[in-house]
Amino acid sequence: MPNSTVTLRWVPGTTDRVRFEKGGRTFTVLLRDVHQHDAQSVGALYLKGKVILAVSRVHLSDLMGILRQHVTSEVQGTPAGAWVDAGGLAADEPGDRGDPGTP
Repeated sequence: MPNSTVTLRWVPGTTDRVRFEKGGRTFTVLLRDVHQHDAQSVGALYLKGKVILAVSRVHLSDLMGILRQHVTSEVQGTPAGAWVDAGGLAADEPGDRGDPGTP
């Protein structure tokens, strides 16, 4: 049951990676890891380079945690609870320094 949305955009220079923003960070995931309801659900991604998809909180948590490829640094001024408020699990929150997933 969807209860959140993500706006996916292509990662430049790739054909299999997309990115989205949640909790003050930008996440990169493999397109295959994004559950798709039907073939047309990502049509706008191919045509316009961007699509908004509904996702469950469990799936969003997976995309922000175990399925993520990398996470950009936290945006300055992001509230401390933004990660969990956006759907991530507290145990999966990347550090702003020293996290291998953070460039």
